[in-house]
Amino acid sequence: MESITLELRPRLRSLNAYMSLKESIDASAVKVKLLEDTIEIEIGEKLFILPLTNVRLLPTSLSSLGITNRWISFRIQTQPHAIYGTFETELIETDNALNDVSLTCKNTTGLPPKNVECKLLCVCCKHEITKSICFQRVLPLPSSDCDPQEWFCCDHSGNESFSLDPKGSDLFYSINYYVLNKSIFIGELKLRNYLVHCNRCLSVLGSTNKENSKSLRIWNCCVEFESFGSDSFFNKTSPLDDFLCSIKHTAELVIGEKVLLEAQDTNSIHYVLLRPMEAKLNLLTNEKPTSNASTLKLESSFVVKVLYKYGESRKTSRSNDTDIKYCELALPSILAGMDQLVTSSARFPPAYRKAEDFYIGYLRL
Repeated sequence: MESITLELRPRLRSLNAYMSLKESIDASAVKVKLLEDTIEIEIGEKLFILPLTNVRLLPTSLSSLGITNRWISFRIQTQPHAIYGTFETELIETDNALNDVSLTCKNTTGLPPKNVECKLLCVCCKHEITKSICFQRVLPLPSSDCDPQEWFCCDHSGNESFSLDPKGSDLFYSINYYVLNKSIFIGELKLRNYLVHCNRCLSVLGSTNKENSKSLRIWNCCVEFESFGSDSFFNKTSPLDDFLCSIKHTAELVIGEKVLLEAQDTNSIHYVLLRPMEAKLNLLTNEKPTSNASTLKLESSFVVKVLYKYGESRKTSRSNDTDIKYCELALPSILAGMDQLVTSSARFPPAYRKAEDFYIGYLRL
């Protein structure tokens, strides 16, 4: 058995199963047996036992059995769970511990502490791109829905002008990027089409504002903070972390919503269009493939099931559609997110992977 994916929907009392094998099989060699708390798959002389925890099956409810090439798929009805009530009486107040998907992002834990001398390095080639700097202020940028004048916790009076432009000792940060003063960078920056490139390897590190030449926006996952005089790095943000955190903070992940993620490269714009199908789908999966007859351990997790589409364009795909939530990312983040989506799509039989011109996949948020 190469992969096992069970989609559990307690409210609908259903369980969809998708299983792949390393080699094609004859349908006559496959037998599926259901017990109340176990699924048994017999393939020739091999027996695979899938024990289920906190799930009760209806042993006579097997349906939609499909055996094609190296794929096995079927649907099972489950017995009602006490926390959801019955079809006649549904209990609305459910145990949040079973349903809530954690929305905690890890990308802000790598911020450099204040008053500690450090410098920024390009992730790709480890080239130093800034002077040694001690940040005196490390502040989150206001959201797009916030009035910038309310960014401070107290009212600033007098003739002091308000500005989101950082000084040389300031670091302003958002979900997936930093805003830094241009004066702290070493040498002449490589700028092309308002993109900021590493002086050595020419990797895209960020972008510059067309209307503001004093500050630069640098992507989290494209730089590392190195403390002065040591080998330790403060920042360990991964491209995938930035991708997932951007989705969490941009979208509500409800059915009907559209999420557009874009990354600008030197000659084109890469985009991913997402449409959530289920925000809190419970998956039971095996993390290690096995070919031996044995009892397989399944791990439970909550995922977002989505429709997704990837493409490249000469110009932005952003429109005035109010249903579309938009976020700009670094190209490594887009590619890391696509890797996760494509890998998850491989858990479905080919006939279940597409809906019109969208692919189907999971995001482990």
